[in-house]
Amino acid sequence: MFDPSTSWQILLALVAVSVLAKWMFTPPAELRHLPRVPILPLLWSYASGEVEDVRIKRLLLPFANEKGEGVVLVYALGRWIVHVLDHQIAKDLSDNISLWPKEEPPDAMLLWRFVGKTNVILSNGEAWTRHSHVVKSALTRNLPISEFVSLGKKLFKKMGNGGRIKWDDYTMRFTLDAVGSTALGHNFRAIEDDHSPFVAQYNEVMDGIASPLYIVFPKLEKWFPRREVIKNIDNLVNKFQKILEHKKENKGNDMLTYMLEEPGMTDEEYRDNMVVFFIAGHDTTAGAMSSFAYYLAKNPHIQKRAREEVIEALANDEEPDVTNLRKMNYVQACIRESLRINTPITYMVPRSSAQPVDVKASNGKTYYLPPNTSVILNITSIHHNEKYWPNAGAFIPERFFGKSEKDEIRVDASLWLPFALGPRQCPARNFAMYELRTLAAMLLLEWEWALPESSPHSDYPKNGFSPFALSLPKDMYIDFKRRTLPSK
Repeated sequence: MFDPSTSWQILLALVAVSVLAKWMFTPPAELRHLPRVPILPLLWSYASGEVEDVRIKRLLLPFANEKGEGVVLVYALGRWIVHVLDHQIAKDLSDNISLWPKEEPPDAMLLWRFVGKTNVILSNGEAWTRHSHVVKSALTRNLPISEFVSLGKKLFKKMGNGGRIKWDDYTMRFTLDAVGSTALGHNFRAIEDDHSPFVAQYNEVMDGIASPLYIVFPKLEKWFPRREVIKNIDNLVNKFQKILEHKKENKGNDMLTYMLEEPGMTDEEYRDNMVVFFIAGHDTTAGAMSSFAYYLAKNPHIQKRAREEVIEALANDEEPDVTNLRKMNYVQACIRESLRINTPITYMVPRSSAQPVDVKASNGKTYYLPPNTSVILNITSIHHNEKYWPNAGAFIPERFFGKSEKDEIRVDASLWLPFALGPRQCPARNFAMYELRTLAAMLLLEWEWALPESSPHSDYPKNGFSPFALSLPKDMYIDFKRRTLPSK
């Protein structure tokens, strides 16, 4: 029998849901003048687990390439955030760190429980100056190329005679041991141990944090706390604390030892910086090396040319060092183009100004940003802007020689932003580039490789879902074959 009261209850529930949805997904009045990505495609993207770089290219990039907009409003992390798509605005924001400090991270997200808030990435003002000094001082003390070479040899031994190898797994092993030995003074034994408990716990924590629903709606962490994930995060953070305590009594030739020699940091600050170094020096570098191998597998003529350069630079079967690595300009260009086309960090930590600001794009458009607006530098959008990078989806290392022999493409190298811009760009960029160049040179000298015909990555590298908005190729199998080297 029809019950009118039930119908009214359903109607009222639908109205309540509609009002709540409108309240949640309508930008605040002070931001409605800005161009914005439609909410329904965004919500579908989040619900379907679409990875960040694909979402950016599908929903954000058209605002730059087709509409000529310098900024776009995006619903993310439970709020509306302005994404910067224009290089000039990005430069102005990055240069003026007093006007545009890093935003205080929201407490709800478990991401920040793991990373912490007292580190060189998130601190501002005097605290950032202090952190930056300690970090830069430690980085200049040592460029451990010989350690990278040693780890490369271990990796190649693990690869045996080659065959079909899950390359993203191997790059993770290499970079984890690299950051362990050179930055933290700790041996994670990731290359040789297939069942490293630290690696397993780290992956479990990252998988727990990476719930799309909790990332889109961070307040769920307060309403429905995930106690098991929290427990795993706290246990892992405690392991970093134990590494710190051990290092205080056992000095070495590593970045953490040098940092401990600089006064002025608390244990919490040391630990938070350790976690940041671990993620930045592990995940992002692994993603970059996976992308490098992928694009050279897809372009055998480029791989051949890069190998010839390495053979010439290492003419006497020398191991890579600073001198001969600097001779490998084409290899360097291949790495730079890999970092552009599949940028490991899609966008930076939000910034926010306490005062209203008019920002001006390179095409002359001006955008008013009210006080306390969350603003993100979207690196992937800038790296795929056709105005800056003609034929942006193509892998063309010659861009970084100023001109492409094939397409007559001229490039302004200042538009290349994998390490961000301004005073707060990544302090370890030189360290990371030498690590990539060392392994790339060793790889080209000892191996040839190709992408399997059946690879799901045949059109472009398929990245995994990341709570840190990282572009990390996932399940990338590559066919490796050892080269026959001349006898010494």
